[in-house]
Amino acid sequence: MKKNIILIGHGNYATGVKSSIDLIAGINNHLFAIDFTEDDSDITLKEKIHNVINEIIDKPILFVCDIAGGTPFKVAASIANFNDNMELVAGCNLSSLLEAIFQNDTLSLDELAEFIVNASKNSTIRFKKIAVSQVKNVQEIEDGI
Repeated sequence: MKKNIILIGHGNYATGVKSSIDLIAGINNHLFAIDFTEDDSDITLKEKIHNVINEIIDKPILFVCDIAGGTPFKVAASIANFNDNMELVAGCNLSSLLEAIFQNDTLSLDELAEFIVNASKNSTIRFKKIAVSQVKNVQEIEDGI
């Protein structure tokens, strides 16, 4: 069973990340975005979250927040804490979200939450510079995704 993923973050984090995922992986009907804007309070954010939950009631939900400890995280935690079919992670990157979407059918909700955290850790790297004189083929530098 597909798990629903609800992205929540400050500013346009959630809709921005969802836009990137849609561009790379195609539209996903199990991915939702909720922005916490300067016009919102914790109460209005909670209302936004409940509006999405009401659309997907009785289905597993993984909340993905931008920053651990921020208002989106605290509000999602207050909801997820009392629901067995909800998990919450924070600080994940685009790469890990894409991997999680592709693993959505194969993992339980708990496993998916753990998977996305580990994928975030594993996909964060530091680029090691090399001298252009060491590159044998300029095409190696120019190729991308």
